[in-house]
Amino acid sequence: MNEIVWGNYTKEELDRQYDQATLVPNSSELMQINAEDSARIRTEIECIQGISYGPTVMERLDIFPVAEKGAPVVIYHHGGAWARSDKDQCSYIAPSFVAEGINVLVLDFALAPKVSLDEIVRQNRAAIAWAWHNADDYGWDRNQIHSLGHSSGGHICGMMLVTDWEGDYGLPSDVIKTAAACSGMYELEPVRLSHRNTYLDLTEKSAGRNSSIRQIPANDIPLTVAWGTGELDEFQRQSREFAEAWAAAGHTVETFILDGMHHFEVGREIVNPDYPVFPNILKNIRGA
Repeated sequence: MNEIVWGNYTKEELDRQYDQATLVPNSSELMQINAEDSARIRTEIECIQGISYGPTVMERLDIFPVAEKGAPVVIYHHGGAWARSDKDQCSYIAPSFVAEGINVLVLDFALAPKVSLDEIVRQNRAAIAWAWHNADDYGWDRNQIHSLGHSSGGHICGMMLVTDWEGDYGLPSDVIKTAAACSGMYELEPVRLSHRNTYLDLTEKSAGRNSSIRQIPANDIPLTVAWGTGELDEFQRQSREFAEAWAAAGHTVETFILDGMHHFEVGREIVNPDYPVFPNILKNIRGA
């Protein structure tokens, strides 16, 4: 008998819903293209590589600076199911922002199963705090910090939004001015029940505290949420319900459903000026 474990899914069906290879079998090839494009980009625009933002080896970031002092800064949280990828594969995020006079930080952080999801989130929070404290040294505006993430990076972006910055870090409660969380996961109970938990080792409690949809903050942070119609049903549901929860709290949210795009295409097109997502992110940053 196939027992239902989440929604209408059996364990086998839920595992498929949290396996991108189900719909995109050439994901490794696409990630290699990202890496090659990113290596080229680092030769074409200024990049300050490998800056440490914390005490561990993996707490480092690349800075794509702009000439203007006091410009905004976007912090990018990469995807990879919390278990793969790194900043060197994600420099492709930077050029569209730099062309608009916006600094970009692309983060590295430790990955599962070497560290827990709690620690992954902590490291990304530490990078936000680092960006605030080091604004004068690098020339960006500490009052114009913006968060962007895709896939598991979208989950991380969501967790940045629900952080108690004032209580836990001594920073302004609104340290993040706008955010874009794309193709992410915001309720981790189905993730805990899927094959992903073989390396995440989530408990009910740790899944709960890492589920941003359960912790919508009081601050109205303008949010962009995007996903593709070619994505797994669960990823579409996760994004749709997070956007609905944000709106239900009275907050500003704009959603973009990218017709026909699969998970990895969304990751690239959110910074394409010819698609609607990037102009909306830019509009929010300019209006912050």
